[in-house]
Amino acid sequence: MIDIISLFIWFTIYSFLGWVWETSFCSIRAGHFINRGFLNGPVIPVYGFGAVFVLTALSFASPLLPTHLPYIDIPLVFLSGMVICTLLEYVTAVILESAFHIRWWDYSKQKFNFQGRICLKSALFFGLMSVVIIYIVQPLVSQVTVNIPAEIANPLALIFLVLFVVDLSVTLSSLLHLKSHLAEIQLRLEHAAEEFREDAGEFRDDVLLALSKPKRQIRRLVKAFPESSAKHHDEAWQKLKENAGK
Repeated sequence: MIDIISLFIWFTIYSFLGWVWETSFCSIRAGHFINRGFLNGPVIPVYGFGAVFVLTALSFASPLLPTHLPYIDIPLVFLSGMVICTLLEYVTAVILESAFHIRWWDYSKQKFNFQGRICLKSALFFGLMSVVIIYIVQPLVSQVTVNIPAEIANPLALIFLVLFVVDLSVTLSSLLHLKSHLAEIQLRLEHAAEEFREDAGEFRDDVLLALSKPKRQIRRLVKAFPESSAKHHDEAWQKLKENAGK
């Protein structure tokens, strides 16, 4: 049976590895560094949850530990990882959109997508990465973590947990402020369009420039998710994204 401390350390490791992957991929594609991810720290929790869910599911599905699955089970690992991680991505997208009214990623332009939240290309990638994790990465991770004494592993897990909670709290606080900030900007925009019709375009830009000086956290998020869109007040959100890079 996998103990909770090991699971949390694995979660942290894979959250970090996911951040390395996404940051590297997005930075290379954009031509400049992008601190990808929802949180400030170098972690993307959805990767950590995905890896832990796959490892846990396979540990129950097989009499052997997931790090020792026979290679004949590769299709099982692939399909399991594809289904579990795709469902996780969909649920994450729904929760984030419902909570903050912002669509952080959109697969609408990808073939075989569902509601723009998930797509076949992404699902196949999750399946492939699950195979890599189970047969290549996890044996190394297990070998390292199993040799960490409990007197070190427990405080280490606690430190990771505290950092994660603090980072999450700061991010959520900024995003809650963002909702009211966008509403204020949109209200000023509509007022400008009504009251200053002749110079509405110029005045709207002046209003936006004055109002759209987001906090560092928001500035980082709009750079991390350049293709994001707001469910409400999207004009204000797009202008925030423009000004964040200035």
